[in-house]
Amino acid sequence: MNNIHAFSALLIGYLFGCFQTAYFISLKYGKKDIRKIGSGNAGASNVTSEMGWKYGILTGVSDVIKAYIPIKLILLIFPNTLYPLELMAITGMGAVLGHIYPFFMGFRGGKGIACYIGILLAIDWPIGLVTIIILSVITIITDYVAVGSIILYLSIPVLMYFTGDYSNIIIGCALILLGVGLIKHWINVKRIINGKEKGLSSVLHK
Repeated sequence: MNNIHAFSALLIGYLFGCFQTAYFISLKYGKKDIRKIGSGNAGASNVTSEMGWKYGILTGVSDVIKAYIPIKLILLIFPNTLYPLELMAITGMGAVLGHIYPFFMGFRGGKGIACYIGILLAIDWPIGLVTIIILSVITIITDYVAVGSIILYLSIPVLMYFTGDYSNIIIGCALILLGVGLIKHWINVKRIINGKEKGLSSVLHK
């Protein structure tokens, strides 16, 4: 793969991911920095917990879109690439990393699950839709968004490995996101164990 193409894909994805919708929505509608309340996560789950499901949905959809757009854009920039899936995967990884580690916010962002869904929708929308359904079902059953998110981060590279239809670059991107995702969700695991994590049912009642 052309290194310039790969670097461009990563950079474009990262810059799109850095647009922190949770931060801006919380400031505009809640007059607060979402990173200073709840779990401290600048993402849809914390916005939902602290501001309600309407703002949470708005944040989540926005985060999906900011990963979806650069993945489609990279194919327009490099229409003749011999590695379209690899470029899409690198761009998507960049978007998730930008969401989690935005440079203009001291590298303190969200956990990337909505962006991850945006990647799947951009690469193969039926898989993306199935992922949304499965994630929703797991969240409803367990009452915790974090549980579904962790399972998603774990399942994608495992499924890629066993199907055998993906290159090492694509699997590598999934493994990098798995490592980062587990690190970012560790605080949720501790909050669940300590009984401090807000469940879906309590958020809906709110």
